[in-house]
Amino acid sequence: MKCFAPFLLILSILPYSVIPLNAQSISRSKAFNGPDRTITWRSWQQNEKDEFRFRTGDRYLGRAIWEHYLGFEELRTSSKAIKLSMIRLGKEDVREEVVIRPGFRYAILKVTDGTMTAHEGVWSWTAREVQ
Repeated sequence: MKCFAPFLLILSILPYSVIPLNAQSISRSKAFNGPDRTITWRSWQQNEKDEFRFRTGDRYLGRAIWEHYLGFEELRTSSKAIKLSMIRLGKEDVREEVVIRPGFRYAILKVTDGTMTAHEGVWSWTAREVQ
């Protein structure tokens, strides 16, 4: 019991001596505006011919730099090979072409752009069946 009283005294003084005088408290209600480690995906949309579906997503990297994503998924009932080409996000060309087909039903494309916000620009592409 003799050691317990000084221990309580030290514990009661310790927090005040450990916290610097110029420390700022962090409010949980404030929004964090730093880089984001996760992609914010929008819901899936079906293409007109009902062969595949697609979705878009964004991720903020910080310093006004964004990554924009376009994901494709071929429907399981499809047995076609579909080539996706002339892919663009706004004025930005994506230099890749992808083919989705049974066995390779998924494709994700990424564009990194320092001039676009998360919600600007429209994705466009050409899809055609290949043999």
